[in-house]
Amino acid sequence: MKDKDIFETGLFNYRIKRRSLPTALFFLTSAITVACNSGSTKTSNSASQSPEANSSTPANVADTTAQGTKARIAIIRGPGPYYLAKVKGSLEKYLEPKKYGVQWLGPFPAFAPAVEGLNAGSIDFTGGSTTAAISAMAGGSPFKIFGYQVSGKDGSGILVQKNSSIKTVKDLVGKKVIVNRGGTGEYLLAKGLEKAGVSLDQVQRVYLGPADAAPVFASGKADAWAVWGTFFANAAVKDGARILATAGEIESENDGIYIVHNAFLEKHPDVVKAVYDVLVQESQWVLSNAPQAMQVYGKEFKLSEGVQKFMSERVEGTPIPVGAAEIEKMNRVSDWFFKLGIIPKKPNIENFVVDVTKL
Repeated sequence: MKDKDIFETGLFNYRIKRRSLPTALFFLTSAITVACNSGSTKTSNSASQSPEANSSTPANVADTTAQGTKARIAIIRGPGPYYLAKVKGSLEKYLEPKKYGVQWLGPFPAFAPAVEGLNAGSIDFTGGSTTAAISAMAGGSPFKIFGYQVSGKDGSGILVQKNSSIKTVKDLVGKKVIVNRGGTGEYLLAKGLEKAGVSLDQVQRVYLGPADAAPVFASGKADAWAVWGTFFANAAVKDGARILATAGEIESENDGIYIVHNAFLEKHPDVVKAVYDVLVQESQWVLSNAPQAMQVYGKEFKLSEGVQKFMSERVEGTPIPVGAAEIEKMNRVSDWFFKLGIIPKKPNIENFVVDVTKL
C-alpha cells in the first residue's frame, strides 16, 4: 500500500498546510535581516529574529541580552532541560561572565522546523531525536551533536483509539497511521512493524507534524498515531487513547540529541561547553525533583495534573558526551533508515559530532 501525505489523500474534505505561511514569513524575515545587517557596522554580533519561527504557533522570543552576543536557542515543545533553563534563568547566569546572553525561540512542534531555521542561519542551538537528526544529516544540515541523552522507553510509542479493534501491531495492516516524516514517529512505526513481521508498505503512513496530528487523531480520522512527549501523554491521559506499544516494547534505539550550528561552534566553543554544562545540571535536577519539574512544564504547556503525573513517572536521563558507543548506535539507526528507504543516503555520523569534553 502506497504511503501518502495526508494532504494528498481523500481523508479530509479540506486542504490546509498550517506550516506554509508562518515558515515562509520566518525565512523571509531572516533574509531581510541578513540583507540589512550586511550593510551595517562590523561590530554587530547578532541578527534579529522573526517571532514566527514556530510552524504551529507564534514563537515566544525572549531576548535576555542587553549587550554582547546572543546564543539563539530553539526549544522543541515538550519537557527538557532547555525549558527549565529558560524558566529558571540558569543559562543566562552561567553565560553572564562570558558576556553572552540568550535569545529563546519557540516552542517548535518538532525538530524538523527548528532545523530549517538552523539551515537558514537563524538558529544556533536546538535539540531533538537521533532519528530526526539522522534525516537532517542525510540532507546535509550544518550542525554538530554535542550532547547525547538516552531516552526513556515508555514515554513514546504507538497509540490507537480507545475503542479500537486494533489489539496488536500486526493489526495495523491496511490502517492509516499518523507519523512525522523521517523522525521519531516514522521510526517507531517502522520498528514496531518490523518486530511484528509486517512490512512498512502494508500500512498507510499519514505524514503530519505532531501539533497538526493531535486534532486529527482525536477526531478519529486516523487509526493510529506514533508519537512522543507531551503529545503522547496528552493523548493517552486526556483523550483516553490506548497504548498499543511503547518504544521499549518495540526495542527502539531512538534517543535524544543536542546540536549546535557549525559556524557557532567554530567561533564560540566555550559557549557550547557552557550550554552543555547547564543542560546536564538541569537534567540532574529533574531526576531528583520530577514532580516539581512537571509542574513547571505543566504551566508552560497547560498540562493537566493527570498528564503531569503520567510524565513524572517517565523522566529521562542526563546528557552525556558523544563517544564511540553513541556513534555506533546512531550508525545502526542510519543503516536501518537507509535500508527502508526513509533516507536517500547514509550520512557519515562522525562528521556530525563533536567531543564536548575537548571544547
